[in-house]
Amino acid sequence: MVPSRFPHGSGINTKCPVKSTLQRKETETMSDANNLETEIEDGKVGAFKLKKKAKEAATKIDAIGIQELENQIADKRQQETIKAFSGAQVEAAKKIGRPTKRTPEVVKEICDRLSNGEPLRAICRDSHIPNWDTVYDWMARDEGFALLVAQARENGVEAIAQDTLAMIDAPPQVVVDNNGVSRIDPAYVQWTKLRAEQRMKLLACWSPNRYGNRVQVAGDKDNPLQVNIQATEMFDSILKNAEMTRQIEE
Repeated sequence: MVPSRFPHGSGINTKCPVKSTLQRKETETMSDANNLETEIEDGKVGAFKLKKKAKEAATKIDAIGIQELENQIADKRQQETIKAFSGAQVEAAKKIGRPTKRTPEVVKEICDRLSNGEPLRAICRDSHIPNWDTVYDWMARDEGFALLVAQARENGVEAIAQDTLAMIDAPPQVVVDNNGVSRIDPAYVQWTKLRAEQRMKLLACWSPNRYGNRVQVAGDKDNPLQVNIQATEMFDSILKNAEMTRQIEE
């Protein structure tokens, strides 16, 4: 009987991930060895052939065990990599969240950019600036902050007006046709005209007192329409006209 390469009590690690594979291969090797022993007893095979087959079986077990262990290690590394990557994604998602705390730096940046004519929603698209609804909530809760935003927007209207003037005063683009003749690009002129007109319409809506073109007939909250009626003078005038009319008739 050929002794087992892994006899009982030989110290095989029961926690090894390839234990079941090694034990299965050991059983197969024992079966092959027993078959060879039977063949030796029957005179069908020599000792050299038995030794060669036993060695091949042992080598096969080693190769399979090593491959199985490498696969286990690769799987474990892959799981750890996926876990680490998932954790990094979670941390990144936490950092990407929009801020909601009002700080002096945030307030200053919002007001400065509003004063330069940039719309509030465009400002709030930046990741380090709170969302626009958060800013509007600050304005509803804090009258002082609302006044700062209103003043900044008023300054921004002036900035947009100055940019519109610069746009109109800028020299037009010149193109050269196939004959080598230079001329003003009509498409550029129309595009500049459209931009300037749209800006002026917005300025008239945002600040009608300064940039509106309508005639103010009715009063407003700052200058209400006042009508002064002197009742006594009007009554005396009516009596005088009536007296004159009576004298003429007589």
